[in-house]
Amino acid sequence: MGKHLPILLWILSSLLLVSCRNTLLSTEEALRQADRQMEELEACLQHTPLLDSIQPITTRTEGVYFYIFNAGQMVYWSDNRLNVDSVEHPITSDWTKTAFRNAKGRSRWKRLGTWGILAAVPEEWNEVEGQTLSQSFSYRPLMEQKEVEQNRWSQARLRVRIFYIVSLLFFFGIIVFGIGWLVHKRGFKNMRMQTKFQYLFIFLSFVTLIYIFSMSVKYVRRHYSRQQQETLQNKSRYIRAALQSLYYWDYSLDLTKTDALNTDLRDIAYTYGVDIHVYSMEGQLVGSSTPQLFEQGWLSPYIAPEVFYAEHHTCTRYEQLSNLRYLASYTEFVNGSELPIGYIGVPSFLSEDEMAMEVDGFLARLLPAYLIALFLAFIFSGYASSLLIKPINHLSKNMQQYELGRKDLRIEYAYHDEVGDLVNHYNEMVAELATASRRLARSEREGAWRTMARQVAHEINNSLTPMKLTLQQLQRTRGTERFEQYFDKSTHMLIEQIDNLNHIAASFSSFAKMPEVTVSEVDVADKLVHVLTLMNNNEQHIPIRYVGPNDGIHVYADKDQIQQVFTNILRNALQALEERTDGDVIVVLKQEGDKVIISFSDNGGGIPEDVRSRIFTPNFTTKSYGTGLGLAIARNIVEGCDGSIRFETSEKGTTFFVTLNSAKESV
Repeated sequence: MGKHLPILLWILSSLLLVSCRNTLLSTEEALRQADRQMEELEACLQHTPLLDSIQPITTRTEGVYFYIFNAGQMVYWSDNRLNVDSVEHPITSDWTKTAFRNAKGRSRWKRLGTWGILAAVPEEWNEVEGQTLSQSFSYRPLMEQKEVEQNRWSQARLRVRIFYIVSLLFFFGIIVFGIGWLVHKRGFKNMRMQTKFQYLFIFLSFVTLIYIFSMSVKYVRRHYSRQQQETLQNKSRYIRAALQSLYYWDYSLDLTKTDALNTDLRDIAYTYGVDIHVYSMEGQLVGSSTPQLFEQGWLSPYIAPEVFYAEHHTCTRYEQLSNLRYLASYTEFVNGSELPIGYIGVPSFLSEDEMAMEVDGFLARLLPAYLIALFLAFIFSGYASSLLIKPINHLSKNMQQYELGRKDLRIEYAYHDEVGDLVNHYNEMVAELATASRRLARSEREGAWRTMARQVAHEINNSLTPMKLTLQQLQRTRGTERFEQYFDKSTHMLIEQIDNLNHIAASFSSFAKMPEVTVSEVDVADKLVHVLTLMNNNEQHIPIRYVGPNDGIHVYADKDQIQQVFTNILRNALQALEERTDGDVIVVLKQEGDKVIISFSDNGGGIPEDVRSRIFTPNFTTKSYGTGLGLAIARNIVEGCDGSIRFETSEKGTTFFVTLNSAKESV
């Protein structure tokens, strides 16, 4: 901690310096704005010194006040918050530090013949002494409010505040949970439908309750403020009537009537419990129930310019005494002939504390209902979403488990709504799909048998035709010298065709009743070498070279059927090399990790591109003879052993790869 203390002090000092610099810049900016406004006022006073042109210039910048004098008398003021009676007229026209009667700041004078312009920028307002306000009805509560605010957490408000804070924490927790859930799900679109429904329902309920809550609080505050203003306006009318009866025959008010007016105002102020200020038709103070506030300079002796320069002089506005805010009502002071002879100002304290108590009491009655409503919204959203999503979940589950030929996949849903329409369409689809699957299965079986029958008939016919021709030739040569010679040749050919018929029958029989693959540990190298020994004695005399160990490579396969895989692939390779004199077949066995890979490569012409996708299809062959079942049988056996078979082909030849799982005992 000691190491970081200098750094922390440096950061705090930097922040303080920046804060002070920003405050200074704010004051300097206000002075620059005031200089520009003063230049505009100079031009205005030299040409058209009218109120309509002066007022927009002087009220443009907040915190900058302007006062215009003519022949030493103040004829215009932009605000009555600052008391400038003690400001002396300096010789220079630069900005100077000035101590006003109720504030400290800067001021600048500008003279134009008989005209004089005073610009003031207050920087610090003086604190009002509590003793000064002790005799005031309207301003005394301002000081009392400060004491109440310092002790705000005592009294009965503590219970309301605690409940209010707990409710806010609850609402804040809901917001944090909702945002956290969105982040966890990586956005609204990744949520499940039931969660989306709950989220939207709760969000809308929450937003609605917050909106109603905020509007209710706003209404209570506005209602209380309006009620205070109406009460003050009623008091102003009663005070106006009382003063009208006392000054029924007067036609003007001036400083000669101040003493008598102060006495009358003090008596009326005790009756209505408010302070009263009276201004002349020139906007200057001529009487007050609390003259000490003006004598000590806390209030300006001029009426608010918004009232004095307005067409209608009856209004209610907020004003400030130092840093304390209060409400003031203004009305015209009329005599018995209803002629205006001055203005009446009635200040009143609009208690923010009482307003807060009113709002707190309202919240104490309203928040429980809101919390109960939000809790019920949680429960209802869960129940409603579950009720709505249940058939959809059932539908999704059934679709995941759907298999052709499976029954009892219909969904029961009793409601006739959009979900009901979806369920009905699903049930109809299941029924139609079941019917279509039966038709498809029957059609596939019939098509397979027809294809099989055509293939068998074609292959048998290929063998029977030469047999028939041979027998006919034997009949013609019987009894001739050529019979013996042709007989030996014919019997050899007939035996060959009979062997071909036996092969066709065996192939179709094997495909039709493929025995179930029984996986066990097999020495695949030994099986492969045995097949290669037999296949090397082929009629084409095509050499078959082998690269790999002769034994000791163990895999999981069917020990009886794995040799058929090798035989079928090798027979297919030899048939591809029948028309070549440089035919060559290479077989490679190698182990890679937990896999054993056996490759069979030939240097034939390759497999045409348009038939590569059908190379493992049953009954498909590119030759004019054969059944087209060899590779199909090989694939079924390999995949039954949890292995794989694939091929690579080009114009330079074809390579088949058989991949099998290595046994743990392989060496």
